[in-house]
Parts: sequence; C-alpha cells; structure tokens
Amino acid sequence: MGCCENMTPERKHSVCRKMLCSGMILAMALIIMLGILIVKPAIYGQAFKPTSCTVVSANYEDNVDCSCGRNCYTKMPCLVVMVTYQDRQNATATGMLHNDEGELDQWSMCSYHSCSRSWELNVDSVSWFENNYGQVGQTYSCFYNPGKENEVLLRKDYDNMVIFHVMFWPSLLLAVLIGITCVICAKYKCWLDEDDSPPSNYSRFGVPA
Repeated sequence: MGCCENMTPERKHSVCRKMLCSGMILAMALIIMLGILIVKPAIYGQAFKPTSCTVVSANYEDNVDCSCGRNCYTKMPCLVVMVTYQDRQNATATGMLHNDEGELDQWSMCSYHSCSRSWELNVDSVSWFENNYGQVGQTYSCFYNPGKENEVLLRKDYDNMVIFHVMFWPSLLLAVLIGITCVICAKYKCWLDEDDSPPSNYSRFGVPA
C-alpha cells in the first residue's frame, strides 16, 4: 500500500508541495550561507597579488565584542599589524595585515581574531599570531590588493576550485531533491488533477455559480 493511497487528492497535493518547498528552502539556505561565508570573500581575494611584507608595527586596539555562539557574547583582543611591501610598480606601500580573506571580510578592524568563551584562550591565540607574524622587522610572503593598497593578506585560503565546489554541490543537492520529490509524487499520484479539484462556488470570472 502506498504512502498516499489513503489521502484525499487535496491532501496529496499539499504533502507533495510541502516536500518540494522544504527541499528547495534547505538547499537555497545552504547556497546563500556558503555564498556569504566563503564565495564572497573568495571572489574578493582573487584580486590580491603576491609580494613580500615587512612588519613595521604591531599594536593592540580596544577589545572587540563578539558572539561566541548561541546566547554567548565575549570580548577578544584586537591586534593590528602594519606592514610595508613592494607593489607592481616597485613602489613601497603600507597596509594592514589580515590573516586571510575571511578575516578581512568579517573582522576588518583586526589582523587576527579569536572569539571563544574563554578570554585566556583568545589572548593566547592572538599572542601566538603576534609572535609569529607581528614582530617588527620580520619579513614573509603575503598578498596585497592593487585596488586598495591598505589591504594585505597573510595567505589566501580559497581558489577557483573552492568556489566551484561550494556552488556546485549545493546546486546539485537542490536538483536531486527536486527530482526525488517529483518521482515520489508521480509514483503515488500525489499531484492534484483538474478533475480532483474541490468544487468552487464561483465561476472563472468571479461570478457566483
């Protein structure tokens, strides 16, 4: 016995519509979330060019409020590392170092951040970054933005393949969910046929029958 055999045509139609809408909403929410968190900073980071950076200063700004989870709010130290580098015209420019594309997109006021429930863990994490990449006179490879010389990345975590996979698999999931829903609805005849439509008290022109 099929799962929809004991349902009225109207009920079958309602169930299939809810299944289809739920799957589409789930997949679209995933696409939007990944687009904001990964694709947006990844595309922006494509413009950055490799160069060599030299640290000129590393200072702590005022502590920054951040959300460490559901109903969790804390403060984190904000380290600002300034570096100099050579651009494509071999001119010396100065910019603020950021750990990666996500850091620049979400926490542009800091070079590195750590937002956990423990203040001590946040301090230890930021101190580690300062000891490794915030020592005055230290030189290492980095990336700069030709369009905004004050934006510098320590590394780029995303490339074209990451963008492809982030967009392809959720889109494939959306297509699969729609296909499965259509197959189930067709198998159990869950679509509402015109002959199964409930009688209406009005004609197609809105005139009472």
